[in-house]
Amino acid sequence: MGRPLLEKTGTVGAVVAALACPICFPKVALIGAAIGLGALAPFEGYIAIGVQALFVLAFVGQVLAYPRHRNRWLLGLSVFSTALLFVAYYVSASTLLLEASLALLVAGSIWLAIENRKCARCEPQTSQAKG
Repeated sequence: MGRPLLEKTGTVGAVVAALACPICFPKVALIGAAIGLGALAPFEGYIAIGVQALFVLAFVGQVLAYPRHRNRWLLGLSVFSTALLFVAYYVSASTLLLEASLALLVAGSIWLAIENRKCARCEPQTSQAKG
């Protein structure tokens, strides 16, 4: 599985799982209920574990992408959003922190996509200079 696909899978999966998790992400789950994901509410315990696993998957994708873009701020955002998720689940039990961690994960994924586009534009020039 490629690095960008790993990170995107984790992020999209975490967002979809959050849409189906009304107790953990009540404001986001309103959208999920509107599109029919409310039927998954009985499986919320499993979905909460899935959200955490998908956050870790997105974090691993961000870490693997770091050597390409070398943006410490982006990596720091990824570390912070993942840590915030686990603090929200296991330390403070705050839905506000859970939703903030999800928003930061999405922001980090968008930022990574922008960084990857920048790197893709620079790569052909550097490979031509080497050859």
